[in-house]
Amino acid sequence: EMLGNWSFGDYYKQEAIRWAWELLTEEWGLSKGRLWATVFKDELGELSTDEEAAAFWRSETDIDPDHIIYFGRKDNFWEMADTGPCGPNSEIHYDLGPEACQLQTEPDHICGVNGDCGRFVELWNLVFIQYNRTASGALEPLPAKHVDTGAGFERLVALLQGVESNYETDLFVPVLER
Repeated sequence: EMLGNWSFGDYYKQEAIRWAWELLTEEWGLSKGRLWATVFKDELGELSTDEEAAAFWRSETDIDPDHIIYFGRKDNFWEMADTGPCGPNSEIHYDLGPEACQLQTEPDHICGVNGDCGRFVELWNLVFIQYNRTASGALEPLPAKHVDTGAGFERLVALLQGVESNYETDLFVPVLER
């Protein structure tokens, strides 16, 4: 299940980042030192790096600045189709610790956000919808900017309840026991 909400021009990057951080750290008490944020940097060099989001991660939160990292189109640019609304996104990941890496014994493996092991789990995606992609592929700035947030409900519950699997949470255990 995905927890989410939309802002249709009511708020934008600054508030979305601040409120996500406050909910995760102040309300739910997640360890700030285990949280990582990703922001968009176009590996093709065609679109601007989302320094606005990166700056808000630094000014609106007390995240470790070394935990703000950049990824390209695959991980940090959201599009729902070949045309239509789209834009950069900022993901929030949680470090489950080295013990969560199932590839520890692989000699060339390096754990990392958006890596191929289970150490880092994506909790939340803040999509900053600021463009419209036309049929020609061009990106046109939208007249109003929007935010679409999506947080993984079962992932958050598992993390908050200190279990390794969604199926070990109080969401599923009663059903499975029955």
